[in-house]
Amino acid sequence: MGLGATMGGRRQALMVGFAVAMLMGVAVYLRIWSIDSSFTAHDREILRQQFERASLEAMDESAEWRMKYDGEVERSRQLQDELLKVKASLASSTRRVALMQKEYVTLQKEMESLRETCKCR
Repeated sequence: MGLGATMGGRRQALMVGFAVAMLMGVAVYLRIWSIDSSFTAHDREILRQQFERASLEAMDESAEWRMKYDGEVERSRQLQDELLKVKASLASSTRRVALMQKEYVTLQKEMESLRETCKCR
């Protein structure tokens, strides 16, 4: 008995909600059609011109932002290329420094051995 009563209550609530939604839809429909449509041809032309002007301004602004974006993308690419070159140069310099350090250590050892040979005489 409890299950049937809750199912009936849900259906009733659903039907009431559906009826309210239908009434609101009809009210909106009637409100839309009751709007005064006494625009003259001149009013329509002015409205069309304003819309066209606004549309052109929006397109111009969009093109301007696109140009700015494209410029920043190009600048970013250039900076990225420069960064890669600097990294490559740094890696090369790091390798050269490592080789020079090894050579320095080798030369120090040779110098020590030469000093020892000089001390012997």
